[in-house]
Amino acid sequence: QQAPLYKLSKIVPRRTAQDSFAVGPSQLRRFRTLPTSSSIQRPIPPSGVSSGLHSVQARMGLLPNTCCVLATLVSAVAYYFLVSWLGSISEVKDFTAAQLAAAVGYGLVLVAWIGVEVGFAVFRLQPRYDSVGASEDDEEALGLAPAGPVPKPAEPVVCGLPRSKLFALRAAAEFSVIMGYVYLCDRTTLIAKGPKELSRSRFWGLNVLILLLGILTLRSSAPDSQAPVKPVQRDQTEEWKGWMQIMFILYHYFAEAEIYNAIRLYIAAYVWMTGFGNFSYYYIKKDFTVPRFAQMMWRLNFFVFFVCVTMNNEYMLYYICAMHTFFTWLVFFALWTKNSMNGSDMFCLFKICVTLGLTVVLYDLPGVFSKFFHPVYWLLAFHDPLHPEYTDALHEWFFRSGLDHFVWIFGMLCALCFPWFDRKFQEIEGLTLARRLTAQSIVVLGSLSLGGWWAATFFVLPKREYNAVHPYTSWIPILCYLVLRNVFKSLRRYSMDLFSWCGKITLETYILQFHIWMKTTGVNGSPKHLMIWVPGWYWTNFVLTSAVFLALSYRVFKITTVLRDVCIPNDAKAIGLRALGGGIILASIYGVGFLLKKAHAEN
Repeated sequence: QQAPLYKLSKIVPRRTAQDSFAVGPSQLRRFRTLPTSSSIQRPIPPSGVSSGLHSVQARMGLLPNTCCVLATLVSAVAYYFLVSWLGSISEVKDFTAAQLAAAVGYGLVLVAWIGVEVGFAVFRLQPRYDSVGASEDDEEALGLAPAGPVPKPAEPVVCGLPRSKLFALRAAAEFSVIMGYVYLCDRTTLIAKGPKELSRSRFWGLNVLILLLGILTLRSSAPDSQAPVKPVQRDQTEEWKGWMQIMFILYHYFAEAEIYNAIRLYIAAYVWMTGFGNFSYYYIKKDFTVPRFAQMMWRLNFFVFFVCVTMNNEYMLYYICAMHTFFTWLVFFALWTKNSMNGSDMFCLFKICVTLGLTVVLYDLPGVFSKFFHPVYWLLAFHDPLHPEYTDALHEWFFRSGLDHFVWIFGMLCALCFPWFDRKFQEIEGLTLARRLTAQSIVVLGSLSLGGWWAATFFVLPKREYNAVHPYTSWIPILCYLVLRNVFKSLRRYSMDLFSWCGKITLETYILQFHIWMKTTGVNGSPKHLMIWVPGWYWTNFVLTSAVFLALSYRVFKITTVLRDVCIPNDAKAIGLRALGGGIILASIYGVGFLLKKAHAEN
């Protein structure tokens, strides 16, 4: 009865362990006569059995790591030939050190991901071998082990990477593939390009069709029809961004220059949201922490940074990113200054007025703008190959940001007045039917009159004349839209999901339209050509390229969020350490790119 248990043990897959020790009622009755576990000394198996078991486990644990290393080496060789082929069909042959470094960095991520994926696949496929003597249940039945919770198995690790961290490597690898696709589409001869086809009927017909599809996705943001609905909610602003963005990118695709003034207004509305949204957040949440601000900067600049490096473009080619970044900084500093007094609306109004005055000095006093931005000249300078007559490299930044240098302050003012705005709408909803309709009619007629006067006076002006008055008048149509969109409770409650979805990826669609939906003229070039997949089939080509364009825009949006959460923890000190580590890694990879560039120049 006290025969050594190791004689019952054998090395078998875990799935057969319980079958090996199944006992019936007769055996259990016999086991009841056994001594208790406290009076039994557990036999120790011979060293040969134990060492054999451990050697098998060691070999099985080594196999995933070995396969990971082999897969990494094979994929590294394959990546080298892939990049060499990509360089052979590239329209640009003189690569910068930063581009070579980007190629090295993307390669490191991809080969590491492939190797680790292979390692974990081998880990999942191999049988789990253990020393299966008496299982815990059997030992409890025999009285040889106390009952208790079974510890969880250790997390699988392949080449130092725990399985719980694999999602981040997958996201980085997917991003690397997307960046390669961006370069393939816009900088190589593999994919053809064609001229834009100017067609007003196609442009407006497509916009009407998209609007009809959007109406089909109409939904209520407040299930209770009797509950009050606040104006300018998140669904509404996302919808607003979405339909504007659709017209914005179609304006580029169809070269519909006739709606230039409307596009300028749409960009002003984006900038207004920067002032409104950031002021609202800091005013309500009072969250001036480093993690929050770092996350916002990551959202605005992560993707555009890698696009600039990969395509060798200057930051100002994607000027909207620079504008939103700069105006976000200004809103932050305005609210952060003496933030303990932000509870006073009068003090906030005073700060808005001071901000307005400083903005006037920055943009309207000669010489101040260039001196203020001289320290970041290297970042904001732009050399436009299509307009070499502009010798001042800051001209583009002054022109783009100057067009909307006031409207973000109007956004701050609207955010400050939002409680009053909301209260007045709720008061109108509380009136009797006749008085409510009268009040709403007065508001609608007043807004339409103001908007009509603005359109007849300014909106119809030619491009250059309109640009001159746009910074001082763009707030008028924005105010009219806000009032008309929110004056009725039913309008506040409903939004179109299609446009709200598009509004979430405006940054990605804005950047990617240059490179995977259209084709640019080269370094720092504008998207003057269409990307042609199916020559001679206009609408087939449009549908296919648009589907890929939107799908990848959404994936970049999701990847940006995933990597942001990985790289930016909720602790300022940890952010600093990770920023330092990330800087060292980027500098090291750039050093490799610099050496490759130098070696190529010598050859």
